[in-house]
Amino acid sequence: MPATLEKKKSAAAGPNSPNRKFPLERTRNIGIAAHIDAGKTTITERVLFYTGMIHKMGEVHEGTTVTDWMEQERERGITITSAATTCSWAQRKEEGVYKIFEGIKQRINIIDTPGHVDFTAEVERSLRVLDGAIAVFDGVAGVQPQSETVWRQATKYNVPRLAFINKMDRVGADFAMSVNSIHKKLDANAWPVLLPLGREDQLKGQLDVINKKAIIYSDSDQLGSTYEVTDVPKEHVAAVEKAYKELVQQISNIDDEVAEVVLEEKPVTPELLKAAIRRQTIANKFVPVIGGSALKNIGVQYLVDAVVDYLPSPLDIPRRRGWSQTPTRQWRRRRMITGIFARLRSNFGVIRLSANSFSSVFIPARFRKATPFTIRALTNANASRV
Repeated sequence: MPATLEKKKSAAAGPNSPNRKFPLERTRNIGIAAHIDAGKTTITERVLFYTGMIHKMGEVHEGTTVTDWMEQERERGITITSAATTCSWAQRKEEGVYKIFEGIKQRINIIDTPGHVDFTAEVERSLRVLDGAIAVFDGVAGVQPQSETVWRQATKYNVPRLAFINKMDRVGADFAMSVNSIHKKLDANAWPVLLPLGREDQLKGQLDVINKKAIIYSDSDQLGSTYEVTDVPKEHVAAVEKAYKELVQQISNIDDEVAEVVLEEKPVTPELLKAAIRRQTIANKFVPVIGGSALKNIGVQYLVDAVVDYLPSPLDIPRRRGWSQTPTRQWRRRRMITGIFARLRSNFGVIRLSANSFSSVFIPARFRKATPFTIRALTNANASRV
């Protein structure tokens, strides 16, 4: 018994203790945000299924999804409140495909946000606490009004993001038009890393621009769980080469390491290119774009791989800046509180804390215009009363 207690104490000694099941560098806190009916909840449901958290996929139109838990949400087929869930994922080893964290199990915490304009405050509350986000776009409509709103909110809080062009199986889906609308309407430096293989009823999988491979999904009844990684079909080689050249060019414009290799006329390896994309995505200078269809179970696994590869862990985010009660004095948090952060519930804006001892909490810059307030130190005994 004493040995067990000692082990538990050592695990709680620090927020990034090696005894944690998932250290912070192997954690991703992400949200999924988009215009209404772009497919956010469907993507979340697929992610939970492929990561093994649920054994059966639910559907929004049937009212059987995990994150739409309210009776009103199930009746109307829309998301009203933000819902948090968690899963774990390890990138599969596949021939000819380089993945940054291959075989390393990661914890992914997901917040599924509403898309309706009436509940946009829910999205804003969620983005305040997220380390990264997936911005979902309709492959037929491209950027829509609420897409612009959630994009501005993510920019306001400096949230790194991926862009997922969903519904590429629909009649009229146009991947190039959707990417172009992101450039024009959002002024984003967004370029494809995974192209859709086909479109409408001919959608079969994805084209990996960086590794120059094709991911072809099986027509079996395994709900998208089985796919094959092959060479790029001859009719798509030109499209992949064009996308690769554009990607390298755009990254070399903002990343010195890639630019140096390009100027020396050396080949840009997948390892170098992916590392550069990760750096620039975390710095909010680049947005990787991925095409697929969540409803048809095409492209979700490689979307999760992209989340792990490109979006930041909590340790990759710059230290928060806070303000004292004197507006002219700015402070930077120099160390992490050594207690346990018990829970953060974005729905109600409640933070439940437990710490051995600390004298002050610095307020992030986004709250600097708010009325000053004080948070008193809590002990382990009374933390649950908050």
